[in-house]
Amino acid sequence: MRESLRIRPVRPFTKEDIPQVADMFMRLLLNDGPSLRVLSVAALNDYFEHIFFHNPWFDESLPSLVYQESNGRIVGFLGVVPRRMLLRDRPIRVAISFHFMVEPESRSSLAGVQLLKTFFSGPQDLSLTDGAGHAGRKVWEGLGGTTAFLYSQYWTRILRPSKHVINLLARRKAFSPVARVLSPLCYLADAGAAWMLPRHIFNPITQCSEEDLGIETLLNSLPQFSRAATLQPLYDDYSLRWLLNQAGQMNFYGAFKKVLVRDSRGEMVGWFMYYLKPGGTSTVFQFVVRKNAIDETLDCLFNHARRHGSAAITGRLYPHYVQEFSDKRCFIHRRGGWMLVHSNNADLIQVIQCGDAFLTGLEGEWCLLF
Repeated sequence: MRESLRIRPVRPFTKEDIPQVADMFMRLLLNDGPSLRVLSVAALNDYFEHIFFHNPWFDESLPSLVYQESNGRIVGFLGVVPRRMLLRDRPIRVAISFHFMVEPESRSSLAGVQLLKTFFSGPQDLSLTDGAGHAGRKVWEGLGGTTAFLYSQYWTRILRPSKHVINLLARRKAFSPVARVLSPLCYLADAGAAWMLPRHIFNPITQCSEEDLGIETLLNSLPQFSRAATLQPLYDDYSLRWLLNQAGQMNFYGAFKKVLVRDSRGEMVGWFMYYLKPGGTSTVFQFVVRKNAIDETLDCLFNHARRHGSAAITGRLYPHYVQEFSDKRCFIHRRGGWMLVHSNNADLIQVIQCGDAFLTGLEGEWCLLF
């Protein structure tokens, strides 16, 4: 009888847990800086309630999880947001996990292992995270999960070489004084490079036109552009608006841009969404294109970012476009979060491992971050 009354260490996350989890999040993932402490008081609690209890797919059978000690203290958390997708036109349940954290002094208790085991045992068809670090990857794989290597690669296109090099130097404390001295010369150096090496530095002008990408156009066109994939997302008007609203609030990465691309005949050939950071490295959130128009659409993307001051632009590599990105002088690298998956359906895992899934920043945790 006593055993049955014991508190289970892993249980569903409730609204009453938000203050403890938000405090842990601030200390472990935001480094508890003074400015962040002020920000957390104003926004963190609202963020956790909004994302985990008021998202469009909220489902009590797929809750976020906490690890609670016998004294009531929460020492571990794993955030979960359900999503909907289609596997060969059959609806499936997907659970996106993120903000996986455990108090340092409690990691020897295997709290993280217990959280992830409980998560994997849920009713979802597919468990997915696309921002995992090396430690999280080890735990995930140790419990039967898999790394989606094809979706864990990244590309970067340098647009202003001198400015990009200065930015890299500025990140290192020892070289930051040198970077400050050389920074005023970047404009002249990059202008000279564009004049002497136009094919390598400046992208050709295309016949395509650009316009703002509206939500109605995105909602109506996404099924058409994703239907070739065996695994594809499933959105409605409310969920798509909610996601894009979340994406637009992530100002840390830059100004959120949504650009529709049309060819010379006025037909839509694709679009791109990215975070523009003038003078820095912009980050692509979603890149969607018809196969026969990828060269022109990439030129539009690079030209758009360069015109607005980006020194470089980067994004997650989509498996089917490796050659095209390479031909456009992007370098491919393994730097960024890992995409990890888990499913009891071997066919579903095989679809992802073969690169036959439509998985962009919109389908993962990107829009859900703080």
